[in-house]
Amino acid sequence: MAHISVKKYSQVSVSNINEMTPYEQIKLIFSNILGRLAATKGFIERKEIQKKGENISSCILLFGALQDALNFEVEQDPSISNNLLSLYDYCQRKLVQANIDNDVDAINEVISIVKEVKEGWDAIPVAARVPNAE
Repeated sequence: MAHISVKKYSQVSVSNINEMTPYEQIKLIFSNILGRLAATKGFIERKEIQKKGENISSCILLFGALQDALNFEVEQDPSISNNLLSLYDYCQRKLVQANIDNDVDAINEVISIVKEVKEGWDAIPVAARVPNAE
């Protein structure tokens, strides 16, 4: 059964990601961060230091992608993007410290933050998920 899931996952190609809406891409990033952080907790518990470091590094890069995707346009309220920018920066710094200290509690804190932001993202009305969809 797990083999089938891995096989289906491996069929996802870069072209599929490029065909996704920005909303779907961000949702995928959130899911990827949460999955990697859950795995990272296991790596810390099993003392798999290299895998822990690789996963945390990937998550830090994914937070960078979230930062790059923020919209600071004047027409919108820039305070939302500024707050998310600060929050993503905090998560990156927290993950660096978690990596150094093998701190599962810090990983849990970042997971909690990501889940909360993801809940807000998931609550965006369908009509607002596609840019210029009027």
